[in-house]
Amino acid sequence: MKYKYLIGLFYIAITACGCNKFLDQQPQDFASSTTFFKNVTQLKEVLNGGYAGLQNLYNADGNLWAMTEMRSDNTTFEYNNEDRGSLQLENLDYFQVTTDNNYLETIWTSIYNSIAQCNGVIAHIDDVTYASDDQKAEIYGQAVFLRSLFYFHLVRLWGSVPLVLRQLDDPAKAYNTKVSVDSVYRQIIADATEAAKDLPQSWPSSDLGRATRGAAYSLLGEVYLTRKQYQLSIDAFDKVSGYALLPSYAGLYQPSGKNNVESIFEIQYSNAIEGEASNYLYTFAPLYSGFKTIGSFDPNSGAGRNIPTRNMISAYEAGDLRKAASIAWFVDKLNIDKGYAEAQHDSVPFINKYASKPIVSGKQDNDFYVYRYAQVLLWKAEAINEQLGPNGQAYENVNLVRKRAGLPALEKGLSQADFRKAVYHEQRVENAFENHRWYQLLRTGEAKAAMTANGSEQKSYQKWLPASSYDIQDYKMLFPIPLNEIQLNNIEQNEGWQ
Repeated sequence: MKYKYLIGLFYIAITACGCNKFLDQQPQDFASSTTFFKNVTQLKEVLNGGYAGLQNLYNADGNLWAMTEMRSDNTTFEYNNEDRGSLQLENLDYFQVTTDNNYLETIWTSIYNSIAQCNGVIAHIDDVTYASDDQKAEIYGQAVFLRSLFYFHLVRLWGSVPLVLRQLDDPAKAYNTKVSVDSVYRQIIADATEAAKDLPQSWPSSDLGRATRGAAYSLLGEVYLTRKQYQLSIDAFDKVSGYALLPSYAGLYQPSGKNNVESIFEIQYSNAIEGEASNYLYTFAPLYSGFKTIGSFDPNSGAGRNIPTRNMISAYEAGDLRKAASIAWFVDKLNIDKGYAEAQHDSVPFINKYASKPIVSGKQDNDFYVYRYAQVLLWKAEAINEQLGPNGQAYENVNLVRKRAGLPALEKGLSQADFRKAVYHEQRVENAFENHRWYQLLRTGEAKAAMTANGSEQKSYQKWLPASSYDIQDYKMLFPIPLNEIQLNNIEQNEGWQ
């Protein structure tokens, strides 16, 4: 399934005009939110707008990775002294973000625009005729699943946020009040629970990429895990069925491996359709790596973003097959000469998961996983350990993942604390560069300590970093509400931010 969506959401004007009286012409046809939803096709078009929002958010230029990976101890960036145009993006990395950061505003707006698409579908679900009750349930289930996923991002990144659950046709009725974190989570759980009831176990090949029952239960399980409701988390993960580990970890990230047996929910991209390609390599490849990494004849190509930290590189155990599948090296004798702090001898590391060279110039064909079965196994092991201690199933889940990575099994007999440490480690290396690390640090209460240590390490070799960088305070565990939202919508700023 490829996501085509409506620009401007519900307001589409088609005008017929003469060239000498353009300003005098009145709309000949106008479709508003009260007249547009006349059939299932129109409803699906708006639903696809929600999926398109995911495409935009998860693609490299959507910059969600900057708030979930580069914000963490997994990745950093190459300092480009010749081009300081991305300073605001870099500020996300070393905890010097300000309320007027453009990237915060863009991501906030993108998420709420996507929620508006979902709300439009939900508001008009009863206004059209369906081929069957199942068709209606599947459309509704997708809309509430997407809305719950968008709010799950919002509440973890910003905490208390406005909870918009109805279609807004009048700008005067725009949101301006935040609700409690608990209220947001209650809605996320309600939506995901409804989605799990309404969504199918699978879709035909023409609709690959749409949300399934397994995706809804994976989301529910992660939400309950985040809320430390461990038994509910286990119960939800128990219902994620029909999946298995792909034998090859590296094979997960090849375009030929899309929508495989391990994939629960992945964002669909295609370089064969205009506007549907992914573009990770152009952003994540080292500076000036050009043809060697991207296949581009432009020697200046490669943005040097989301570069693995030395701490991340050293996190892999000897013999872990995931390391080579996840991290590659741009080797060039000029790396040291150019003063790249990330360079180790003549090499700069970069993310290898999304490094397939494009068949079409400027476009990649890589999908992006939101949920994989391996993640469910490890999250469930974490929940079991917290609820019951490290029992046999918890060990089995972890060891299935380790076996595929070419590593020996964890030996039984670990204490609850030692098993917790082991499963946290396994999650980090298994899920590396898939937009989970910052959320893991928040969920496990390790964010402040981990990022303080990361800041000290980064400063030890990135000498250009200002002394004020990596000033890790409790209030910085949440991002500030974007300044525009405060000025335009009178939303209360998060505590600690000015």
